[in-house]
Amino acid sequence: MQAEFLKANPFFNPETFKAFAALTPAKMAEEFFKTTGAYRLNVADVDAILASQRKTLDAFNEAGRAIADAAQKIAARQAELVKNAMNEMTSAMTEFSKVSSLEEAAVKQAELAKDAFEAAMENGREVAEMIAETNEAVAEPISARVVAIFDEVKEGALKMKDKPKAEKAKAA
Repeated sequence: MQAEFLKANPFFNPETFKAFAALTPAKMAEEFFKTTGAYRLNVADVDAILASQRKTLDAFNEAGRAIADAAQKIAARQAELVKNAMNEMTSAMTEFSKVSSLEEAAVKQAELAKDAFEAAMENGREVAEMIAETNEAVAEPISARVVAIFDEVKEGALKMKDKPKAEKAKAA
């Protein structure tokens, strides 16, 4: 049974690998250049490539500035929220110490817990919105740059396509 499996499986058949054995790096390079030679690849426009890379770096710098600005704003807002929470807690403890009965303490504790929960939810929403705005501010320049890169590649390919036609026209 194992012998049948080995015969039926092409990975265990030495005939399968004869085609691969015939391939050498030199032959592969020769085939590559034969295939691409028909397309008359031109030397890349180095200035265009450098300009494209500069624009890409500018987009990443813009995104980085947006991240840094937002991180500062979010950290400042969170510090403000913590300060407010501490002030509210101090105020609540002062009010709580003035309570005269166990029932009044239970009511006050429920009110304080409810207020604290609502404040935490609102603060969480606010910070989440700030983060969402940051995500948009970061994604926008990078997304725009990716689209522009595709357009640049398309334009470069079209220029390369038109160069052989222009060279043939000059030769004639």
